[in-house]
Amino acid sequence: MLRPNLTTKILVAVGVTVAVVIAIYTFFVHRVQSEWWRERTQAQNVITATMVHEYITGVMLSDHHQEVFHFLQQLQDKNEIWRGRVIDINGNIIFSTSTQEVKHATLVTPPELFQEKRLLHGVRFEDGQQLTVVMSPIQSLVSCARCHDAKQEFTGAIVLERSLEPAIATVTRNRNLLLIYGALIFVIVGVVVWMLIVRLVAQPVNNVLKQMDRVRAGDLTARVPAQSHDEIGRLTEGFNTMVESLQNTTEELHESHTRQIQQAGKLASIGELASGIAHEIRNPLAGIGAAVEVLAEKSSAQDREIVGEIRRQINRLNATLRGLLDFSRPSEPEIVPCDIGELIKPMLALARPDAQKTNVQIVAEYSADLPPICADRQQLQQAILNVLLNAIQAMPNGGTLTVHGEVLEKPNQTLRVTIRDTGVGISPENRERIFSPFFTTKHRGTGLGLAISRSIVEKNGGVITVESEVGRGTAVFMEFPACKQEVCNAKK
Repeated sequence: MLRPNLTTKILVAVGVTVAVVIAIYTFFVHRVQSEWWRERTQAQNVITATMVHEYITGVMLSDHHQEVFHFLQQLQDKNEIWRGRVIDINGNIIFSTSTQEVKHATLVTPPELFQEKRLLHGVRFEDGQQLTVVMSPIQSLVSCARCHDAKQEFTGAIVLERSLEPAIATVTRNRNLLLIYGALIFVIVGVVVWMLIVRLVAQPVNNVLKQMDRVRAGDLTARVPAQSHDEIGRLTEGFNTMVESLQNTTEELHESHTRQIQQAGKLASIGELASGIAHEIRNPLAGIGAAVEVLAEKSSAQDREIVGEIRRQINRLNATLRGLLDFSRPSEPEIVPCDIGELIKPMLALARPDAQKTNVQIVAEYSADLPPICADRQQLQQAILNVLLNAIQAMPNGGTLTVHGEVLEKPNQTLRVTIRDTGVGISPENRERIFSPFFTTKHRGTGLGLAISRSIVEKNGGVITVESEVGRGTAVFMEFPACKQEVCNAKK
């Protein structure tokens, strides 16, 4: 099925508008001309009737009665009238251009002809044509008494009929000329509008469409040359600006993707290396730990303090190695419905001793009726504990650690866990790097805690974000979709 293009739509709209305007104009002109010609023909008939009245008055007084017929016949021959009659007061035809009517036919005259003493005129149909009819009463004069009854006010009337067909033919001819001129105007306007549309609209739009096809095919160097400063020109400039912005964004995305691939390769290599190193270190470290335990049994009271420090350092190394192994080779989560309160409560208990050492007050703000989420219990507890410990370490001089749980009404119900501290905060330049592996601003630590937490949250279908202000604290948000049984079964 063919689709009408823009040029066709505009031409059809303009054509219909012009045709309607021409039709309305022709209708009104035809109506006005018809009325004008009818009134003109009627006025001419009235003038002729007045002239015949004056002529008949003079002829009848001079006793040349037969000249009336010849005069009416001459008017008929000159097409001044279609038919002429002179009737008496009873309607009997005395003179007529149709001789067979004389003294054999009678006309029915309207009563007002002799009562109102005025000229009457109108229109009637006969033999398929329109006729304008004029009736002029003949008033009785003193000199008419020798032939007519002196008591009668009128001796008769003049009846003239004039055909409207010449006027109708003229109006019809004028209407046809208007239609011909209208058709010429229609064609001229159509051609001019078509040329303007093609020049000002169709060609520029087609140029834009061609460049759009190039962009769709992947060629972001496509540009449309600007040819005007009107709306089409602004459209062209907007298209060029959009494609240029798209090209710049695509290049940036490509560069970013390349950097991410390179970074991912580096991290994978580092992970493999870290995993190998961790395995190589753990066995000797286990032996060192066993040897330290043996030395602890035989050491003096003075040496026990040194042995205790060695134990602490060994535990620290073991914790670092576990973090490296968890980050380099994370296990797949075992998704089950989880109560967020049951997950947070034991982690707060584990973090409370460290909080007490630095005078940090822990405040838990979550209700027991929060909806469950679908996650791996152990992994999620590890992520929460990492964030809690980081928050406590950010408040070396004491403060408040708030854990808040709430339900967000989004398109789908979402559970948000907020861990907020009143610590030193994170500078803007470091905020984008806090989830990077091995990044830390502390004197101790591996910089893997938040990186592992983000990996766990994302693997469990959640999102983790951070808001922070230097000197006023940090808030970590973890959002998870509310649990649905079919979702948990699908993830298993």
